[in-house]
Amino acid sequence: MLRRSLMVLCLLFFLPLSVVSVQAADADSARRFVDEVGKKVLAVVNGQAAEAQKQQQLRQLFSEHVDMEWMGRFVLGQGWAKATEDQRARYLAAYREYLLARYTTNFADYAGSKYTITGAKAESDGQFTVGMQVNSPNAKEQEVQAGYRLRAAEGGQFKIIDIIIEGVSLITTQRSDFGAVVQKDGMDKLIEQVQAKAQANP
Repeated sequence: MLRRSLMVLCLLFFLPLSVVSVQAADADSARRFVDEVGKKVLAVVNGQAAEAQKQQQLRQLFSEHVDMEWMGRFVLGQGWAKATEDQRARYLAAYREYLLARYTTNFADYAGSKYTITGAKAESDGQFTVGMQVNSPNAKEQEVQAGYRLRAAEGGQFKIIDIIIEGVSLITTQRSDFGAVVQKDGMDKLIEQVQAKAQANP
């Protein structure tokens, strides 16, 4: 699952410097936003920079434009309300590093990839979903269906909050997995596991 999703995660998270205004947020603007993202990511992936440099650029832009705190709180579910302030802070720091470590590496195999946006729609909760088909000639799974979930955040720009690979939501899967750990072993154990995942090689 991780290897299959690396390229589409890169396509999602390597965001452009320009943003779409919240005031104009609709399905068409969400579609244009993701299309601009895809073009810039492919330019980086197909560029001549060293892999380490590409990763550094990706980490920086990921940090700027992905709502990792929103994702972390959603993933924790009911555990967020039960956690202490210290646990929340340690968990969010670990979750941030986990996302950065997991989804900004090992994308060199996807040079030459192409994508097609298959649709965009506004959801009832004020969020937007944009569908994409990614074709990667060098990847084991050469064709991947992806969905990107965005929200119009304060500050005048879209924020990315989820990616859906072949119908499977990243944050919904994590919420189930994390919740099981908290229920069985407690919050501190979850934090330890997330920290370990962040430090492990992808």
